[in-house]
Amino acid sequence: MAKRKILIADDNQQIRLLVGAALRSLGHDIVQAVDGEDALEKAIAEQPDLVLLDVTMPKLDGFEVLGFLRKQPETASTKVIMLTTAAQQDDLQHGADLGCDEYLTKPFDPKALRAVVEKVVAEMDS
Repeated sequence: MAKRKILIADDNQQIRLLVGAALRSLGHDIVQAVDGEDALEKAIAEQPDLVLLDVTMPKLDGFEVLGFLRKQPETASTKVIMLTTAAQQDDLQHGADLGCDEYLTKPFDPKALRAVVEKVVAEMDS
């Protein structure tokens, strides 16, 4: 599996650290964002291969960030996994409608997170 740059966008530092540790163990480079505005800025500046987005964040929510990413030519094809407590069917459908690649709910199992990330990265490699 190729080494990828992954942006973790979550306003909860503990979640960012936990997700970062889980994905660093796979050999990926990690960039962190503390809110939606920071996530959008870093997605454009850093050009990550994959973005993990929380929905409930200050300044811009994850759905707004995803919508902006899909509209920008430089980030339109960036893989996005929503990782959030927003777990209602409407939330999952909204994420799908905006073009997220996967949708995981919190609390999450680090093994399940790694498996989904590996699946998405494998799709990039094929």
